Amino acid sequence: MNLCIESTEYKITYSKRNTYLLDLGYKIIPLRFCQLLAFRKKILEYTSYECLENIIDNDNFVLVFVADRKHLLYLEVSALIQLRNLVMHVFKPSTSLVLQA
Repeated sequence: MNLCIESTEYKITYSKRNTYLLDLGYKIIPLRFCQLLAFRKKILEYTSYECLENIIDNDNFVLVFVADRKHLLYLEVSALIQLRNLVMHVFKPSTSLVLQA
């Protein structure tokens, strides 16, 4: 199964058994599926309306630990929104896949 989803700066690819690669342009972070789920949860929390409003009013950036605290990302609001769209696209049901019994 080949999975490659890109945004303007970021890309997520499925590399091998249960491993995804988050390519940020300057760094490639390997993620297991459970780590990708945890990353999605963090990104969704930070991109809620209240949290975005708080981020914009205060520092205009957020620090996010990824992959069991092995990587630390400095993300501005625009990067957060791009990552949200990218991660949500991974979990969006695909209509092009046809499953046969």
